[in-house]
Parts: sequence; structure tokens; C-alpha cells
Amino acid sequence: MKTQISRIALIAALGGAGLVAAHGPVAVAQEAAQTRAFDIPAQSLNGALLRFAREAGVQVLYDTALVQGRQSPGVSGRMTTSAALEQLLQGSGLGFRVNSPQSISLTAPAAAAVESDANTVVLDEIRLDAGGAVTEGTGSYTTGLTTVATGLPLTMKETPQSISVATRQKMDDRNQRSISEVLEDTTGITVMPMDTERRSVYARGFSSPTYMVDGLPVWYRIQYGSGPSIADTAIYDRVEVLRGATGLMAGAGDPSVVINMVRKTPTSAPQTRLRFSAGSWNTLRSDLDISGPLNADASIRGRFVAAHEQGDSWLDRYERRKTVLYGVVEADVGDAGTLTAGYDFQRNRTRNHQFGGLPLIANDGSQLEYDIHTNAGGGNLPLTQTTQTLFLRYAQDFGAGWQAVGDLSLYKAERKGYLASASWGSPDPQGFGVQTVGGYADTDTEQTALSLTASGPVELGGRSHDLRFGITGNWGKDNHKAYSAFDGTDIDYQPITGSIFDWDGYVPNLVQQAGYVSYVSNTKIDQVAAYGSGRFGLTDRLNLIAGARVVWYDYDYTTDSRSSGTTTHQQISRNGEWIPYAGLTYDLNEDWSVYASYTRVFKQASYRDKDNRIVEPTTGSNYELGTKASLAGDRLNFAAAVYLLEQDNLPVRDRSVSYQLPDGSNPYMSIDGTRTKGFEMELAGEVRPNIQLAASYAWTDAEDGDGQRISTVTPRHSVKLSGIYAFESMPLTLGASLRWQSAIENTWVWPVTGTARQGRADACAVVDVAGRDRLAGS
Repeated sequence: MKTQISRIALIAALGGAGLVAAHGPVAVAQEAAQTRAFDIPAQSLNGALLRFAREAGVQVLYDTALVQGRQSPGVSGRMTTSAALEQLLQGSGLGFRVNSPQSISLTAPAAAAVESDANTVVLDEIRLDAGGAVTEGTGSYTTGLTTVATGLPLTMKETPQSISVATRQKMDDRNQRSISEVLEDTTGITVMPMDTERRSVYARGFSSPTYMVDGLPVWYRIQYGSGPSIADTAIYDRVEVLRGATGLMAGAGDPSVVINMVRKTPTSAPQTRLRFSAGSWNTLRSDLDISGPLNADASIRGRFVAAHEQGDSWLDRYERRKTVLYGVVEADVGDAGTLTAGYDFQRNRTRNHQFGGLPLIANDGSQLEYDIHTNAGGGNLPLTQTTQTLFLRYAQDFGAGWQAVGDLSLYKAERKGYLASASWGSPDPQGFGVQTVGGYADTDTEQTALSLTASGPVELGGRSHDLRFGITGNWGKDNHKAYSAFDGTDIDYQPITGSIFDWDGYVPNLVQQAGYVSYVSNTKIDQVAAYGSGRFGLTDRLNLIAGARVVWYDYDYTTDSRSSGTTTHQQISRNGEWIPYAGLTYDLNEDWSVYASYTRVFKQASYRDKDNRIVEPTTGSNYELGTKASLAGDRLNFAAAVYLLEQDNLPVRDRSVSYQLPDGSNPYMSIDGTRTKGFEMELAGEVRPNIQLAASYAWTDAEDGDGQRISTVTPRHSVKLSGIYAFESMPLTLGASLRWQSAIENTWVWPVTGTARQGRADACAVVDVAGRDRLAGS
């Protein structure tokens, strides 16, 4: 059992102590008869191991000095994973050790001779999943494989784009319990709270994230719901973040970032984890994670995860509760098939939540300064947000490295609750004159996602190449209704009693029942796409990663503002939109590579202009140059990149108007000729024995066609550091982290005078520390 002291931040954050208990053998997979097809030709041992890692879906850790100058006879045929690795190592004098069901280390001849037989077993549990090798149990801050950029199982060094991965170990060490907390700690990502429930995620200057779960997109509208940013991390093995244009794999060519959340999978070996924690602001949390075989030969495996958290906040009156459930069953079908079925559920309940934050500017033009505990939410009103997903997957291995996978996901989200948020008005400098915006909101979102893929290697021109083909479909709809909640006439604005600085949350004339429907919106998005990608070995060192996606897209949007008597309807369709992708990687040596990549941008946004019309799709091009390194036997990854993003029809806030749209959102306008340039650098993994580190720096600058800076709400510069050290002489682990960003600004039209006003937040830093001590007998 171990005790953990979690985050201690310079700004108010949840902290606590955790207790963990683990049971069952998790470092060695069970012996089983499951086999897979291998087709790895004779070549250098280093090249054979890289190919083996891709086909088996496992991290193989080794010092490059161990394999330098050694050759492998290769392996061909259907066999167990350990038998294949033994054949690859024939004649090398090397052995291997099982670190966990997902990780193997090569051992030198002397070390191999003394390893116990219990550690050299059939690695039935090691396999490739939707996003690459799993990270749970590796103890690492990096991963071996990822498919988020191209769909191909590539190492970080082989991928010609910027990728960061939050592993299970890093999320546990940093006590990150929501996806937004993970993103706050990710290279080049800025998370901006819109209020207590909603988060805007920015990357490379823009907030246009695409969320995916196990490689399937999750659609939502942030105006009405919190979306995946508040998803709990308990059910995920890792979070993959791909920065830059992402049209090949994610939707219709998002220009900023893709966030792929990869679920935990069942294990062949039984394991149980139970965790309790308590923290500041009356925070209590419990986690249960049970996994293992469901029959004698482990051909059917299951996993169940449950978590519950409740507490208050540093914000006055704000209360929160969260429940998470996840269950998945995986079964072998015949000799080469795997069927997976699962369900996940999350419900967040809050009281006294905000909607839009506090007024910033007083009626004399001065900027108001609030105590950190001041909350705009009042009325003791409840809000419930629920998400549910039912998913199915079938994977069939055809031999010779070829595999077909079918995925189906049924997603549903609900957001229902009352609102009384003191976020309106132009108060005087003493805080008098603030109004609450109130109502009842009922939002339902449903999405069906389907993916069919086939992938495998081919031999051409005496070289091995990897191909992937796929068809995807996404069908989503969102229905939103707003009701009055005060006097039954409309979404109301009621003045609070007294000054906002002393407000106790009381709202006069409040009737906690839904009045008449004042506003309705219905959104429907259908998207079907076909794509292909390949990794082509042009020479021993030069590889071309290329592909294209063809998209058929239909967007239908209807609003009915019954208070104003206006109705709008708009439909946008795109047929056969072509999105190419190309990248080159060149291996300078076994550790270092350089790369260049190009992607076309095509993104249909849901933003609307001042006339409540959907803006035109954003188009453009993304260019990136970089270098990557896989160091310390692939236990440490380094990356540095420069990029240029050129866009037309880019939606930005329309500062010429001071009013909001009927649904409460802000109007946008499209601008042409924007250029965003930047630099990113990241180091992640094991820098020394027992030391895990994640360090990054990012700089970005976005300008319009006239050379004026846009996207000033994101910092130009950001630095993020986190690390942990495990003492060898004692069961003690210590860690610390730092997040720093430069100043940010925001400009808007002040409704009192109709003139532009600017708010500013100076540069700031957040420091966390952590400690963990494993008690005797744990």
C-alpha cells in the first residue's frame, strides 16, 4: 500500500492523499496458446525489432549498443509472441525480460543467463490496439507506437508530425482526473475556462479541437455542453495529442489539434486496484479497477472500472459530484479473431454553476478585481451532465501481418439544468448593478460512428512497405431547448441584491421550474469519408508517409427564437472534398531523424456570424519541419518542430458588435490571409534510471493578412516541466512540475459606449509537488 500527496498549486486546485492496493501478477503475462502471424525478413537486428514491435504491439526496450552490428535471421509463420522474439534473437546471444504485459527489455548475455524462468514466458497479452502499444504497467512517460497521425502503427520518431502522449503513469503521478487537466500539462496546449463547466482548448493559436475515443470522433457543441474536456481519466490508458492539421484521420481536416483518448483494455492476468483519496474543499474520491480472465484459458477477458468523486470548491457555493462506470469484455474468436464489447458512463452533477464568468469592466471603464473565491453562480440551482457510449470492435488477423478491424460506437450526451449566473450587466466600481442570466436548458446529443479498416505490409522493389485503407462514417444530431426560469416570460436577466463582491447567491423572483420554451436549435451533421495511407521505404533511411482522405459532408442547422419570433435554417454540403497528406522522414542514424510534412486544411466550423448564419469552411495548408530522436533504448523521446499554417475563411470573434446571438453565443466573422508560425520542443521519458521527465517549450504567433496579431487569448510562449524520481535505496518517490505562460489579452466591444476595451492577464506560473511512499508489505 502506498500513500500519495497530490498537487499543491499556486492557484487553487484539488489535492489529497491516496491509498492504493494492487493484487495479482501484472508483470508477467499468462502462458496461453494464442498465436499470431509474423513476416519479418532477415535484416539488422535493430530493424527486425522495430518491425516486431509494430506487428506485436509491444514496447521493446534496449540500449542501442546491445544490437549494434548484430543481424537477425527474421521470422515467418504463425506462432506465439515469445517464440517469434526468440527466433529474431537467434545467434545474437541476447535474451529478454518481461517488464509487464505491455513491455519487454532485452538483456545482455550475462544478464539473460541469470533471469528466472518465470519471467521468460509466452506474451499472449501483448497485442496492438487502436492507438498502439498500451502504456499501463510500463512505468514510462512515453509510448512505443501510435496511429493517431496516419492510422499506421508508427513509433514517435517515424511519425512526421508533432505528437504528445500522456501515459497512464504520468496521469497517476500528476493525479490528473480529467482530460482538461491532462491537456493543461501538454506541450503547446492552452486550456481556457469559459466558466465552471466548459473549457476551450487552444493549440497553435486556435480553439478547434477534434476529440476521439479509440480513434473514433466524438462530436459535441461547446456552447451547450462541457464535452469531452471534463471526461474522467479513470477509464483511459493514455491520451494522444496530435498538433497541427489532421485531415487524414480526423474528420474534415482540423487545423489545430486532435485529442485521442484510448480506453483501458482487459488483461489476461488478474489484477485489482483500489484507491481512496481525500483532499481540500471536502474532496473525497474512490476508484476501483478489476481486470482479468473470465474463463480457464483466458480466451475471454473482462475489465470493470468505477470511480466516484464529490466535494466543494475554492469558489463560493459551488458543489460537485461525479460518477464513472466502465465495463468491457474481450473474446478470442477462432485462431485469429478478437471481439470486443463495452460500455462507459459518466454523470456530473453540480450546484451554483457559472455560465460565462464574472463581468470584467465597470461602467467607468476600469477593470474589476475579484477575490479568487467569488462565484457568479447562485440560486442553489442544479445541473446534470451525462454521457454514455456503447461500443463494439471486431479485429481479424489474416496472416502475413494483414488485419481488418471494424468499429461501431453509439454515443449519447445529455445536459439538463437550471441557471442563475451573475455574468451580465455593467456594474459600478463598487460592484453594484450586476444581473443574473437565468433559464433552464435541455440539450441532447447523439452520434453514431462507424469505421472499417484494413492494414498490412507489402513487398515492393525489394523493400517492405505498410498500407492502410479505411471507410468512416459519423452521423450526429444535437437538439437544444432553452426555457424561462424566472417570471415565465423569457430567459431572464434579474439584478442581484447588493454588490457582487458581497453576493451570497440569492436570486429574487426565482421559480425553479421550466417556463415556456423561448429558444430551440436543432443541428445535424453527417459525414462519410474514405482514406488510404502508406509508409513507403524509399531507401534504407528515407521513408515516405503519404495518403489522402475524401470527405462527403452535410451540415443542417435550424433555430427558432420564439421570444423574438425569428426562425433561421441553413444547410451546407460538401461532396468529394479532397484532403491530401504527405510526409518524409530521414534517419540520420539509429537514434535521430528529420522530417517534413504537408497537410491540406478543410474545416467546417459551427460558428455563426452576426446575422446568425454559419460561416464558410476554413481552408488552407499546414507545413511542418522537425527532428526527432528515440534515445536510451527507446525509453526517451525528443522532438523539435517549426510550422507554418496558412488559412482563409478563418472564424474569429466579431469585435464590431456588442450583442450576443439568440442562443447566448458570440458572433464570429471570417478573415482571409492568416498566417500562423511557431516552434515546439519536447522531451519525454526516462532520462536516467528511475527518473521520468516531461519537458516542453512552445512559441506561436498568429497574424491576419494585415500583419496584426490574432488569437491574443493564447500565450506566445509556454513552458511545461514535470518529473518524478524513484529512490533505489528506499520505497520513496518524489515529483514536481512547473507550468509557465506569457501574458494574454482579450479585446471586445464595451456595450456602454460601443468602444473597444481590452483585458489583460500577466504572465503566470503554477508549481506542483508530489510524494509517494510505499509502506512495508504493499
